[in-house]
Amino acid sequence: MSEPCVTIGIPIYNAEDMIAECLDCLLNQTYRNIRVIISDNASTDGTQAIVERYAVTDDRITYLRRPENVGPVKNFRGLVDAAQTPLFLWRAHDDLSSADYVERLVEAFNRKPDALLAVPTVMTYRSDRPVAVARPRELRGSQLRQISDLLYKSHASWFYGMWRTEALREILDYVNRAYPDPWGSDHLVMYPVFIRRAVAMAPEAQFSQRVIWKEANRSMRIVPAMHLIRLRRAYWKACLHNIDEAGFRGIRRLALRGITFFYVGKRVARVGKITRVAIRQVAALFKGARV
Repeated sequence: MSEPCVTIGIPIYNAEDMIAECLDCLLNQTYRNIRVIISDNASTDGTQAIVERYAVTDDRITYLRRPENVGPVKNFRGLVDAAQTPLFLWRAHDDLSSADYVERLVEAFNRKPDALLAVPTVMTYRSDRPVAVARPRELRGSQLRQISDLLYKSHASWFYGMWRTEALREILDYVNRAYPDPWGSDHLVMYPVFIRRAVAMAPEAQFSQRVIWKEANRSMRIVPAMHLIRLRRAYWKACLHNIDEAGFRGIRRLALRGITFFYVGKRVARVGKITRVAIRQVAALFKGARV
């Protein structure tokens, strides 16, 4: 039986600093049956020249360049739409992984054929120094206990694990309509997989998340309270939709709604945080009015 082909989608914008290292990591995977699709969101630096050099030497690479920047949500989604393989994973240009990363994730699917997402061990680095390790563990306890552990102990970088392509498309079809915002959307995409416990653990696969501060990130911290309220409401509504779609009824449905209420606060913003933000913003308005 032939190995399933895996598509690796790389959404990029002005990635000349690390895209070569990213491609070297992927093209030297022990699992060879891969396709690498790069979606360039109208980069203005030297990214295109670097990628085109790699594409000439390895026909597993497909380079797509957008004429204008469409934002991260559409750029991520476009890669899934372009995939023509049963398995898919995203890769940020500034992250790396072990040489057997793809191989180990495929093996995890083989061990759990009903899984929709296979997840790795995540090593977090700051300034090239390891600062945290998050290893996936086999689920234990009752159904609700397992779901709670997946929701609260999952790592954001599990989003960069390996997906069943068709299942991911269906999830994105809903999430992109119900919650078209990047804030917390990675966890919302994983939410329906977690409540179904359709996760394959691959602790042998190592994903290296490199946290790199960029000045542009500063603006992401300044979010109006009303916007946070709207995000929280949309996130909550999307989660409830998934609970109903998964067929939860009776006491289990009520219990999962309770678990999810606090989960939404963790992934978007807690009520207390929204209140504090609102108070600061109102105070700033009054201060500005007095001036």
